[in-house]
Amino acid sequence: MDILSEILKQVLAGGGPPQAAPRQPAPQPKPPPPGLPSPEDLGDILGQIFGGGGAAKLPDVVRQFEEKGMREQVDSWVRSGPNKPVERRQIEDAFGRRELEELARRRNIDQNQLAEVLARYIPKIIDELTPGGQLPRR
Repeated sequence: MDILSEILKQVLAGGGPPQAAPRQPAPQPKPPPPGLPSPEDLGDILGQIFGGGGAAKLPDVVRQFEEKGMREQVDSWVRSGPNKPVERRQIEDAFGRRELEELARRRNIDQNQLAEVLARYIPKIIDELTPGGQLPRR
């Protein structure tokens, strides 16, 4: 099951958990402005970060943030309640500027824009991946 893709769709649409009601055909997405990742690129990048559609690397991603001094922020993403924000520079610190540059370069995306987008979505994605307020057990 590709849980990461489903969560990404929800997060990008600004919605909560999927509803049981029948879906209407989705409107065709507009191409992103130059330098920003497309939804497909973002899905691929997040898949790399989180270890594919099953988010196998979620504990590792959380640990990366904690090791960079962001334990309080990560705890807010995992537990219920509001998510504390993360800044672009913190994303660069957690994942490494060179790694982000490489991800951006391969997709012809602006590295700073990529870090901004990741800063916006990673807290929401981790929040959705931890609905019980805990990291899944390996």
